[in-house]
Parts: sequence; structure tokens; C-alpha cells
Amino acid sequence: MVDLTKKLTKYAGNLKLHVVPFTEIQTQIREHVPDDYSITIMRRIMLRITERLAEKHKALGIASGENLGQVASQTLQSMNTINEVTNMPIIRPLVTMDKLEIIDIAQKIDTFDLSILPYEDCCTIFQPKSPKTKPSKKMSHKFEQRLDLEALIEQAIENTESLWFSYKENNQRHAQEQQEGGEFDSLF
Repeated sequence: MVDLTKKLTKYAGNLKLHVVPFTEIQTQIREHVPDDYSITIMRRIMLRITERLAEKHKALGIASGENLGQVASQTLQSMNTINEVTNMPIIRPLVTMDKLEIIDIAQKIDTFDLSILPYEDCCTIFQPKSPKTKPSKKMSHKFEQRLDLEALIEQAIENTESLWFSYKENNQRHAQEQQEGGEFDSLF
């Protein structure tokens, strides 16, 4: 994520990356939520954390790279169930693009190779066999009651690491590394 964020500063200017520790939440979901609802509950918790971080940093909305129908959590019914936990606007610039259009853009902005690197995160480690594509709000509420949501969310927010990235700094570092034959040449 750090390398990807650095690349995106070229197009978005200064960026702040929030690295949220999520493994404990995933562990609790795995222990207390049926497998087919785990992605839905995980995404609802992620959205709650994102909303709180957005409010803390005075953001007016949430940006998401979701694309309609590419994965189980991106069906309309699933998005509706997940979105229920926030009143903040969610901006989804990729929502109507197909996979090939997204790949084309990623290649043009030089993020594709980074985005396909194998990376074990909480989403891949705890991936369910058959995630629900039409989760209900009622069942999501029922399964969330099995978790100490507030404590899990507060702990994640308290332990979030926030990193600032600036295009100018990344460009200066890149120029210096090129002059010195730095080991990070291939990242820029």
C-alpha cells in the first residue's frame, strides 16, 4: 500500500495513508460470524472505521475503488447492506467500469504491476469459501451483536498508523536515487 500510495501522489497530490490494524477484528469475525457473512461484517466494520477516521480528519466523504459486481461484496444488495452503517457520501469512480477498463487505467498511471503483487492481508487470509452475495441487513445486525464492535473499532482506530506522502518529496527522492543509483529506482 505504501508504494501504491507513493505512485498515486503524482495524480492526487499529497496523500495520507491510514494503516489500520485489522487482524484482531478478523479473528473475532471468524470466531463469531458464519463464514458466508464474514465479508459483509468485515466491510461494515471497515466502513465504520473509515467514517470515524474521515470525521477525525474533517473529510466530507469516503472514496472507494469498488466496482459493481466484480466480487461478492460488490453486488447492489451487498453494497446496500454494507453502506447502512454510514451517512457519509461514498464516492466510487470505478463503479461502472469493467475490469479491462480498470486495468487499462492502472497500466496508464503505472500502478498495475504494484496492484497485482501477491500480498497476504486480512482479506486474503480470512477469505470465506462462499461469501453471501445478497446479505440482509437484519442478519448482519444479528451477527454483529456477537461482537464487541465498539471496543474492536476503538482499538483499531487508536492503533492506526497515519503516513503522509507528497509528490514533491517522492520526485526529489527519486531524482536523488537515480543520481546515486538507489535501490528503489524500479518503484518510480
